[in-house]
Amino acid sequence: MRVPLAKLVNGEITRREFAERILGAGYGVVTAESILDTVAVAQDKKKAPPAHHQETFHIEPFSEKTPYEQWMEHEGVPIHTGYHVADVRALEVRPWKRLGLSGALINLEGAEATDGAYILELPPGASSRPQRYMFEESIYVLDGEGETAIWRERGAKRTLTWKKGALFSPPLNVWRRHFNRGKTPARFIAVTDAPLVFDLFHSAEFIFNNDFIFRDRYNNQPDYFTVNQSKMRAAGSAATFGESEKGAVGVLDTGMIPDLNNLQLYDAKSRGVSNKSAEVILSDNAMQTHVSQFGVGTYKRAHRHGPGSHVLVMGGAGYTLMWTDEPHFSKAPKQARIDWKDGTLLVPPDRWFHQHFNTGATPAKYMATTWIGGKYFVKAMGGGGRTHRLNTISHKHGGNMIDHPDEDPMIRAMFEEELKKSGVEARMPPESKGELQ
Repeated sequence: MRVPLAKLVNGEITRREFAERILGAGYGVVTAESILDTVAVAQDKKKAPPAHHQETFHIEPFSEKTPYEQWMEHEGVPIHTGYHVADVRALEVRPWKRLGLSGALINLEGAEATDGAYILELPPGASSRPQRYMFEESIYVLDGEGETAIWRERGAKRTLTWKKGALFSPPLNVWRRHFNRGKTPARFIAVTDAPLVFDLFHSAEFIFNNDFIFRDRYNNQPDYFTVNQSKMRAAGSAATFGESEKGAVGVLDTGMIPDLNNLQLYDAKSRGVSNKSAEVILSDNAMQTHVSQFGVGTYKRAHRHGPGSHVLVMGGAGYTLMWTDEPHFSKAPKQARIDWKDGTLLVPPDRWFHQHFNTGATPAKYMATTWIGGKYFVKAMGGGGRTHRLNTISHKHGGNMIDHPDEDPMIRAMFEEELKKSGVEARMPPESKGELQ
């Protein structure tokens, strides 16, 4: 008993390996769980910051850099910029003192200070330093398996078990600590509304050392991180499902989804041929995620909205076109093309038209997380009231979508040429072909 216990405390073996050893030695499951819980509590007390830890970072006033930009530079990790990231799994990370692990920050052009993202990597057997903060985050597990402990001061501790494909959110301002329980590295990507919070309050002390408890968001409910029929809400938004479809489908309102790839999707024909979607609200956040899938040989209607929608490709291959000002891509003052695969991240800038094309041999799937929310109506800064709720209304009628017959004819021509290169058959209905010249 003493040898494996010492190795567990020193981090030389994982919790799973320790349990296997003592169970093999004849000890019971209750004994194993009791030892593991005792060791975890002791490690938390040892590594947790003091209750009134003083933040050393202070924001400079009258700077050309925003408070969030100043904070990012202070953290000392890579900051990845541009219009997209080709593969978040291959993104460079470096030691991040605040978290005790390696990580990186992502600050793409299209976020425009509404939200941002970060990468966190956990080697086998490693854990993060305990953290709490006054911004929301939506965490997607890219690789690996492990646990996340969440608690409040003098409160009961909850443990979430996760693996590749899980999506979850520790409630606002609770303590959280991540553990890699597997034998391979684990990697997260998290989308947060930290830019908004930093720029509004410009106080790291307020953000990282605030004792306020949001009991209305989370009060240790037993089923908070479960998925069942009671978590479904008949509240599908017009932004995803169109005026005729909204409210007739389910929105999942929970704290965690164990496997986002198995999430039930619903027909969302207003967004494109063979398109299916689902909306997710995590931990009573203002942030929102939707998952979208569209078939082989098809593409989605072009649309535009406010900034901040972090689109992470979960499967398939294809490309996205983005352009400014007017409906015809070929006449737009600014244009961009992003080729994507599983792991590509892109953020369309404010009011840029964008359109997704599946040129692969399997259905394409992505998740899009943004600060605007779906549970709470937001009008400011490109939120749901100004742009997202016009996503499925034609631009000819004051909306933000381009119907297929109204699109630039070169859109279909480019797509069909790309399909020939891939050896994939086009499956777009003939009647949807653009007629404008």
